[in-house]
Amino acid sequence: MNVKPFPGPSCIRLYADDDDDRDFVDEGFAEKKGKDKGKGITECKYKGTSSAELKTFGGQQMLSADQTIPRRDLSVAFKTYKRQLSNYQRLQLANNYCKAAYLEVMSLAKEAGTWVRAKPRLGNLDDLVNEFRTPPLPGRKMEVSVATAVIPDVLASEIAEMMTLSSNLWSKLLFPLVKYVEGSNVVGSLQYLSNADVSIKAAVQMYAELQLPTTLVPTRYFEFLRYGKEIMDGIYIIVDVSSRYSDPFAKRNSERRPSGVIIREHGPEDCEIIWIENVEVDETRENLYSTIIGSNLAYGAHRWVTTLLWNLKRDKSSFSDLKIDVHPGAGSFLLALTQAMKRFFMECVSQHPDETALTVITSGEDPIRILHNKKLNEYISFVGVNSFRVQAKPLSVFQFLMKKDLQLEFRVFGDSETNEVDEEPELLFTFGTDDKSNIISLHKRVTKEGIVYGLQEASMDEYCSFILSKTLTEDTVNAHIVCGNKSIYEDSKSRMANITPSGFAIMPDGPGGLHCDASVVTFLVQLYYDPLGNPVDVEFVRKDFLSDLNSIIRELNEKVVGEKTNGIEIIHLTQGKASCI
Repeated sequence: MNVKPFPGPSCIRLYADDDDDRDFVDEGFAEKKGKDKGKGITECKYKGTSSAELKTFGGQQMLSADQTIPRRDLSVAFKTYKRQLSNYQRLQLANNYCKAAYLEVMSLAKEAGTWVRAKPRLGNLDDLVNEFRTPPLPGRKMEVSVATAVIPDVLASEIAEMMTLSSNLWSKLLFPLVKYVEGSNVVGSLQYLSNADVSIKAAVQMYAELQLPTTLVPTRYFEFLRYGKEIMDGIYIIVDVSSRYSDPFAKRNSERRPSGVIIREHGPEDCEIIWIENVEVDETRENLYSTIIGSNLAYGAHRWVTTLLWNLKRDKSSFSDLKIDVHPGAGSFLLALTQAMKRFFMECVSQHPDETALTVITSGEDPIRILHNKKLNEYISFVGVNSFRVQAKPLSVFQFLMKKDLQLEFRVFGDSETNEVDEEPELLFTFGTDDKSNIISLHKRVTKEGIVYGLQEASMDEYCSFILSKTLTEDTVNAHIVCGNKSIYEDSKSRMANITPSGFAIMPDGPGGLHCDASVVTFLVQLYYDPLGNPVDVEFVRKDFLSDLNSIIRELNEKVVGEKTNGIEIIHLTQGKASCI
């Protein structure tokens, strides 16, 4: 698979693989030439932190030291051994690991007091199950959580297919918690096993990136095997298990120990699920999001279930408050465009943004992230991002920022006929869910230069809410939304050419959901400059972004928190030390 580079941990293990001609060494180690080469033993020496050392072994590229989290500070020699196995032994090993992972997921569900009442009888797998429960190394921690829910209007078999047959569909259903997914077919003994066991409905190798909407929390990278199994008629299980048990070269910084979803029918049209999260990750560094992550709110099973339910409801959105005629295909366009806007937001806060579109031009130590958007040619375009804490309930912050977001989006068109920048634009329609947890709305403002439209999506749930907006030209609205004489509706890739939004992500700073006593907010804004004007440097852009950021925090403190402030401090925590700008 083609995956993005990232920093990740390493570990020494004894591996059995399908390639008889390859020796295996630990990531972050490089081969030391010596007399033992070619004898089935590879001697490895830890290389320290030099970023220039990138080695290859048997055609496999090894991660350099600056892409790993070193386990030891000493330069010592280790030896790894390769076990020669027959095809039958490899098949048995793969079968035992899959059965042990299945047993572990069922055991976690039973221990959590769910409707799973008994563990499957699969023989003596204690050694492998104990391996799954090995305590993490220093600097690492376990996050284990279980959640149950009823999924309306979806059959058990349909959920099982959604999670195994298409990695893109799985990513869409769990976005924005899952930022990126890539799937590939299993090979070797795992492929033989999936073909031999008729109860295994699908098996796929998965690479996934999990990201919170902030630059302060590193991206979590997973690589794991996923397989779906029908336990009995109407009951299914989806099992995930880290690739480290089968592939020492898997690219990851987090381990997905046996996790999964158990699904059963619930009435004629619904299904019931048990969601099990069981991961090994790096210890949380102290920052604004430490409380959220430490309380298992950010990545816990409840958030996965909530995200799934929210996306399923979003797909069933309908129009209301209509003041214009809309095209029958407008709904799908709105869902696709706003989804792309949110993906752009998540790309901007990612640990490694897409280099073909975005370049980070501030240092990693700077609490303000400024990116150059290379996709827009009409302007010199930048993106500013920062996170801050507000002593106010997420619901109150959300309601205030919905209005503020539109003001920011329309401010460049302040020369309207009434010349009122703060005047609310005309609402043309809303396209949302029945419970109003997600609302896409189109707004219009008349300026001296013509009509300008603003599209906004406001998504609200107890773990993470978003408010994103962007301006649309009259031509775009006529091409993709309006139905009537002016409609020139087209369904083409060009309609997604400009997806750059501005807006906010809001998370509760601890338990309590939307009614938590404090919120953590990430603000992202587009900054445009005339290519024919004066040269623009990073400090100039940074000052413009700080002006917007300080204004927003000041208004939040005055109008939501109820405290007037004379000056704003943006605090960025790095390794336990606070620095102010």
